[in-house]
Amino acid sequence: MKERASGEIPTMILRHLGDGTCQTIDQLDAALPLNRRQISDGAAMLIKRDYLDRIEAGCYCLTPSGLAAAHRGERITSGPLQPHTGKCRRPPRDTFRQRAWNAMRMSVTFTIGDLAIVAAKEDKDPESNLVNYLGALRRVGYVTELPVRQSGTHLTSNGFKRFRLLKDTGPVAPVWRAKKRAIWDYNLDGLVGEVSCAR
Repeated sequence: MKERASGEIPTMILRHLGDGTCQTIDQLDAALPLNRRQISDGAAMLIKRDYLDRIEAGCYCLTPSGLAAAHRGERITSGPLQPHTGKCRRPPRDTFRQRAWNAMRMSVTFTIGDLAIVAAKEDKDPESNLVNYLGALRRVGYVTELPVRQSGTHLTSNGFKRFRLLKDTGPVAPVWRAKKRAIWDYNLDGLVGEVSCAR
């Protein structure tokens, strides 16, 4: 896959959605010369700028600000998004779980394998990492496991568990705090504890 400048990918997505259509990550994958990881990272940059929004599960379109940016031919850069106001803001870091969170926000449903393909770079044992992270997100009601599994690749396979993101609180991946049995959500600037009905 061709190496691209940091702002080129979100700019491609911005222009592609400039007609106001709503598209899923699968549709973007089919239409653009980008892989799913590049699409996920580029979409995260647009979401951070308030240029991209999810209007329903897994379906993305440009916000009014994004449409205006597309119409004026804006090129996305990696510079500051807005003047510094003195308020502390935590930008998303390029970690495995951040990339997985980006992918969850872009997908209608997903499996552990789907997230691993998009999020893993040189991470060790990404599947186990995802099992733990999804377990934490389920305990606080952010993610749910769906009753029907995705078909497996072998006749004897029980299939793959499918999940859905229920609470998309923003661009920064929540962090599990084991001692508190809760997650710290930077988007909400607070702790979110376990819910008794989490499945």
